[in-house]
Amino acid sequence: MTCSVLTFPGSRANSRTSHAVPDRGRALHATRLLPGMTVVLESLLDDIARARERIWISTYIYRNDRMGHRFADAFADAVRRGVDVRLLYDALGSHATPAQFFEDMRARGVRARAYRPLGTVLRRGVLFPREHSRIVVIDGAGYVGGAAWADEWLPRDQGGDGWHEVCSRVVGPCVGDMERAFECRWMLANEADGRSFDYWTGGVYDDVEFITDAPSPPAIIYERHVERVRSARRRVWIENAYFCPPRGLERELIAAARRGIDVKIIVPRNSDLPAIRNASLARYRWWLENGLQIHEFLPSMLHSKFAVIDDDWATVGTFNVNPTSLRWVSEANLIVKQPGFVRDAANLFERDLDRSEEVCLNNLPKLGALARMRNALWSLGLDLLEPGYASGRGRGALPEPEREGGFLPAIGV
Repeated sequence: MTCSVLTFPGSRANSRTSHAVPDRGRALHATRLLPGMTVVLESLLDDIARARERIWISTYIYRNDRMGHRFADAFADAVRRGVDVRLLYDALGSHATPAQFFEDMRARGVRARAYRPLGTVLRRGVLFPREHSRIVVIDGAGYVGGAAWADEWLPRDQGGDGWHEVCSRVVGPCVGDMERAFECRWMLANEADGRSFDYWTGGVYDDVEFITDAPSPPAIIYERHVERVRSARRRVWIENAYFCPPRGLERELIAAARRGIDVKIIVPRNSDLPAIRNASLARYRWWLENGLQIHEFLPSMLHSKFAVIDDDWATVGTFNVNPTSLRWVSEANLIVKQPGFVRDAANLFERDLDRSEEVCLNNLPKLGALARMRNALWSLGLDLLEPGYASGRGRGALPEPEREGGFLPAIGV
């Protein structure tokens, strides 16, 4: 495998045409939606306890708290059974975790590796991209979703903050693709010059697509969202922790609403990243006036990142629907086209909708002049960050949204 020249199957340089396509037209994968961290943890820990060959995990955040120690112990138990346990953690996202914690994991046999260590990359002046994707492979099962290894994701009844999260579990041929993507990022972990790669299964499987992409244009996950919104026939439902879409996707969502598609968005009422929420608030009126239905999730911080389009397409992953995912980080999403999975995702969205409050033009937050200016600055900051291919300019029909100034970076976790 030569990651630097993108010759592995599924990369942009290889469309996997050399691979036979088994049983096209049939569901090849067993997929499961994991709605909430209680279910996610039960599934992960059960698979880890039964693992016999490999436990490979990539994550943006891994902390030395209750969650981190619980999994470190589970990893060590697996090592004693002869399992190959690898942990790839992002050096920026996990910067608050003492180095000694990872040294202790290594002493217990876990192969823990920092992705693009800060000392290395800062000497070269190339901080990005960061490893924001979460790819988990445990023997023949793969996981994709926004969960990380920190107490924010631990349920409240277990002593954590109880963040709302959604993940997916898959068994089938694409787990091999997840393994290859993990191995390639593992090999590039010490790169100082910012090299990375894209991996997309494309149309090899009828029922799923696995994508992990880097901030090299155009971002595949973003493109797949745009394509599906553009072709939507009935509904576009998006639940996302840091929703403030690039203008190109924003235009497609508005165009969908104008042609009668049910476009609903669920975002957190209380966000751990006020900058993204403030940028979104600056656009609420524009969205509402153009047919988008905005709902704010109330019970806890909503960190989930999934979408349902019509009855035959759903995606779960790490993609933050804003320009930071296109500029600074690697993401990973699983697209599932199985009716049962899509139905489960739609049912979950409706349950979350019941726990949310709809935002209307007559109940927009009352903000003072300084707060409105602050929000406008954050909104323009995201505009300035978005790459040209995602700006949506040149597609005609829709009027240009107002641009509200400023430039400061904010990255989702």
